[in-house]
Amino acid sequence: PGYPRRRVEFMLADARPSLVLTTSALGIDGPCLLLDDPATAAAVAAHGSEDLPCRVHPQNAAYLIYTSGSTGTPKAVQVPHAGLANLVAASAAKLRLGPGRSLLQLASPGFDAAVYEWANALLAGAALVLPPADARSGEPLARVLAERGVTHAVITPAVLATLPARSAAELGALAVLVVAGEALPGELVARWAPGRDLINAYGPTETTVCATASEPLRPDGGVPIGRPLDGTRVYALDAGLRPVPVGVAGELYVAGAQVARGYLGRPGLTASRFLPDPFAGAGERMYRTGDVVRWLPDGRLAFVGRADDQVKVRGVRIEPGEVSAALERCTEVSAAVAVVREDRPGDRRLVGYAVAREGAAVTGADLRRHLGTVLPEYAVPSAVVVLDALPLTGNGKVDRRALPAPEAEVRVTRAPRGPREEALCRLFAEALGLPGVGVEDDFFHLGGHSLLATRLVTRIHAELGERAELTDLFRAPSPAGLAALLDGGPAADPGVLVRLGGEGDRPPLFCVHPVTGLSRCYTGLADGLADRPVYGLQARGLDRRAEQPADLAEMVGDYVDRIREVQPAGPYHLLGWSTGGNIAHAMACALRAAGEQVRLLAVLDAYPVESGHWGAEPEDVDAALVADLLGREGGGFAPGATALDHLAATATAVVRAVADAPTGRFDGRLLHVTATLGRPGDAPGAEAWAPYAAGGIDRHEVEAEHFDLTRPEPLAAVARFVAEALDGR
Repeated sequence: PGYPRRRVEFMLADARPSLVLTTSALGIDGPCLLLDDPATAAAVAAHGSEDLPCRVHPQNAAYLIYTSGSTGTPKAVQVPHAGLANLVAASAAKLRLGPGRSLLQLASPGFDAAVYEWANALLAGAALVLPPADARSGEPLARVLAERGVTHAVITPAVLATLPARSAAELGALAVLVVAGEALPGELVARWAPGRDLINAYGPTETTVCATASEPLRPDGGVPIGRPLDGTRVYALDAGLRPVPVGVAGELYVAGAQVARGYLGRPGLTASRFLPDPFAGAGERMYRTGDVVRWLPDGRLAFVGRADDQVKVRGVRIEPGEVSAALERCTEVSAAVAVVREDRPGDRRLVGYAVAREGAAVTGADLRRHLGTVLPEYAVPSAVVVLDALPLTGNGKVDRRALPAPEAEVRVTRAPRGPREEALCRLFAEALGLPGVGVEDDFFHLGGHSLLATRLVTRIHAELGERAELTDLFRAPSPAGLAALLDGGPAADPGVLVRLGGEGDRPPLFCVHPVTGLSRCYTGLADGLADRPVYGLQARGLDRRAEQPADLAEMVGDYVDRIREVQPAGPYHLLGWSTGGNIAHAMACALRAAGEQVRLLAVLDAYPVESGHWGAEPEDVDAALVADLLGREGGGFAPGATALDHLAATATAVVRAVADAPTGRFDGRLLHVTATLGRPGDAPGAEAWAPYAAGGIDRHEVEAEHFDLTRPEPLAAVARFVAEALDGR
């Protein structure tokens, strides 16, 4: 009854019920049974207790429940009696409900968790506790839990985060806490798991509320969504509906007794989401959830995020759910979420929202700086907003529509020096739609992205006559930095050795650039190697003033000197993809010749020149090929014509240097990763390195094409292989 009048009218017209149970105050048209009419109470009292004279088939609909539709029109899910019966039977042992126990009815009747609550409680003989309308979060909810001695509760993470921290220890009667509806942060597990069974449950409305549930979680045991309930089957599949290996992200499909019949009156939509189950008998169906999961080695599922929540930021596809998790791991944060906003048409950007822990004083800038140490640059939100509390929907989930637009944090550190800096500040502000921009403000930190950057460099050329390139803005994203770059100052040198991410004091991983000379394509490795720094080696020729190395020996000598500036002595860890694999191998040989230890040499789909993989005479690299390579690498660059020509010359120099040098013999062990898709029949394999790796070869495969190997999912697999090798597994 609390829904907007138009939505109630739509649901009644769509469902066409034969009878509506309601009250006179709502004024519902059509056949109604008024619960506040004295005649109704008298009729109920006079009715006998015998069963009604009707038969119900297990596949008859037990209830309809409306969920939001992607088009804005709600859709009714038809849940059968078989699904509801299986849900209660499968939950009985896990919840340990029964007489003398009580379960809180916290969810709104319009939210399918309400079905889970009343069905599990009443069919087990437990009491159903109804809290007041003003006690559904925060301190009032904590009081209800304590005063009523509630033993079982189903609470969303967003609502659980509003309860006072002290209440976790005070609620001794709360024996079983089921958390569902959204991803569960580890901080809430640490607070609420001790002293009770904390169960992480997962399930879309279309699979009768709950499809999987974890065993009771431990504070230090991760946050899986567990295993399927009895009578339910789950699959993690790729785009071709093939099961993905353990550890690889795939879309989750649910099959079995709890799958709904489909959407009322929406056959097309039903057919697109309820698919034939290729792993079961004829007539069996599975529901496509749109959620991305990974199998853990022990057979449990880990939730990754929504498939349709992925977004490209500066050319790189990211998952906001992973950014939310990184925010939640901050010690000063009690709850967080990351969303993609489009406050201006065409201007999509990633924004983080966080609630500070009690007593913590933290700003959005502080949190953003922290995320910069644990996330690749492209995955760091353009802004982080600190809120007193996350806004909630009536179902207890985060109300993303109510999250406020971030205010740009402009820093005025000094006045512009000269007309060029003053003009650049004004042009930056125009491009970003801001009233002003400080001379040292970062274009991308203020919400800039590739499209706005392209517009900005066009305006700079039109108004100032300066030939700025998009790559120039990525390297010098402030007005002061860009002014120095245009003057030919030190900002023009992108650096041979760049920090890509990771932290900790363990020996770093050094990643050698591929043919393009850029190493940003390796940034995602830092996600899987958070316990050590990750550096990228870039071609010396990226600085337009620098000379290209004369040969591979000069290039290798330069790179070895650069990594020794960071790590004076071994053991060294080297990695290279494509041409970078050949350079990394040559660096390993040079380090060993100097008496240094090389503990890891990882070569990603690269092969010795002598294998014939390179052809008889490598051709020059042209600008068109560089543009294509940059687009496939996923490094986030879209340079202009002048920069492309320069990068093409750098790439040609890299190819020539490697192709003209014989492959040395490394006396250690080589880790090789083969990209299995799109390989020519005569392509060499990892065995081609046998004469050049005296310690043997560890062979791995990734289901990807060569030029997609540094995309997020393949690179995550590479990070696992590297982590296992570094840990001695």
